[in-house]
Amino acid sequence: MEPEEEVVSIRLVYGADNDMEREVRISCPDATGLGCDVTRMLLDFGLRIVHGDMSTDGKWCFLIFRVALCCSVPAHWLLLKSRLEKICPRSQGAQALWRWNSRGSEPLLHPFLLQVTSYNREGVLHDLMHVLWEADVAVFKAHITTGPSDKVLDLFWIYDNKKELPENHRVLQICDLVRDCVGQPDAECSITPAPPDSCAEDSTSTILKRCACKDAKPAASLRKIMSHRKSSNSVQSDLSSWQGSQSEEYGGLEDVQVTIDNSTTSAYSLINIVCRDRKGLVYDLMRTVKDIHIRVAYGKVHVRQDYMCEADLFVQEVDGHQITDQEAQEELIERVKQAAALPVVISIKDVYDETCTELLVLANLDSGARGRPRVTYDVTAALNAMQLCVFMADVYIESPVGDTEQRPQELHRFLVHCIDGCRLSSSQEKRSMYECVHASLTGTELVSTPFPAQPSQLAKPKEQPAPSHKSVARQFRHWKW
Repeated sequence: MEPEEEVVSIRLVYGADNDMEREVRISCPDATGLGCDVTRMLLDFGLRIVHGDMSTDGKWCFLIFRVALCCSVPAHWLLLKSRLEKICPRSQGAQALWRWNSRGSEPLLHPFLLQVTSYNREGVLHDLMHVLWEADVAVFKAHITTGPSDKVLDLFWIYDNKKELPENHRVLQICDLVRDCVGQPDAECSITPAPPDSCAEDSTSTILKRCACKDAKPAASLRKIMSHRKSSNSVQSDLSSWQGSQSEEYGGLEDVQVTIDNSTTSAYSLINIVCRDRKGLVYDLMRTVKDIHIRVAYGKVHVRQDYMCEADLFVQEVDGHQITDQEAQEELIERVKQAAALPVVISIKDVYDETCTELLVLANLDSGARGRPRVTYDVTAALNAMQLCVFMADVYIESPVGDTEQRPQELHRFLVHCIDGCRLSSSQEKRSMYECVHASLTGTELVSTPFPAQPSQLAKPKEQPAPSHKSVARQFRHWKW
């Protein structure tokens, strides 16, 4: 097949670092939500978009992205090409726009439970997440515990994107990869269908029907959202839960410029966004407009030399008209600003009588009920760099309680301590962890180097010696997690 005829082609960029940059070209039938799926895949491979062009005539789309690897991320160009080809729609007879319908959507994946029992070692959770990703396994829920004897029980609720589980050869393949990863040939590994009670929607942890955005059931349009809000006299928005000290610490909404122009063209509204560049920015923009059923006909993204990103999106409402309502424009601007400024929410606090430090990362789901890519991987990479240990970890989806506009969100919770078993006792240590995790998630550089979490550099209580790792573990047996 000639390169011009390929659905996906990945090419060298002349004059650039051949090890770090590529040009990704996609030419395929159009699909509502395809831009979100493609940019999500690029983020899943740890790639940052430095230039992009997206265009469609409603039947066929053409996408060009110049992408660069983030620091410490290995290149998987052939694997990227293969996975992009899987998510692209196939040619339709009349080349009609790919739209969701109950019969044409992809069959739902079945959840499985991967259980791994091994002895603890530094960085094992980070390595396991990478190995499962390479095996094309999606982790949508996890529970990791470390016992007093330094034995680790890892529970991963997974989907097999290859749709080969529970075939025996696939089970053996994944278990062999896991054992090689932990470096313990005698590690116990099993894969079974996930128990229904562990995936019940009425529990604290919720399981949702995951699918690609192009296969997702259409969400409520921006016009319906505004109409419902007016009729119920509600001023609450799902954006309110994302406000907080984070926006003050990292510039937040005031550093994002968003304007909507209806005079450039009579058919589309032009959304112009100017903000600081980061990893996953284009994905967050595309996810946000897809969530409210706004269709992007053309888009252009460019990162300037001062690391500021400028994006132009020509959009329409679901009925093919411009966005002319003033309140709808204000709502769209607020949502886009929020997506650009605060892709995740990070909080840190002491828990369990201040014996351990809790790190909580909160991220939105996309319209296909999928969590943000690479969160656990990036967080554990940051913790490993700071020589911090993860004693317990949980990943789960939590649905809002009551009649609210909030959507389900994905929570990543980590109980963290230093290598000598004590918590992060000073505000400076917690601030350093915050900055390192934030930098890893957004692909930005740290202003200052985080502290190395060595025992000699950590503030210890004067009243009593710092507890050992095992003593902390024994205390946790009395707590319900």
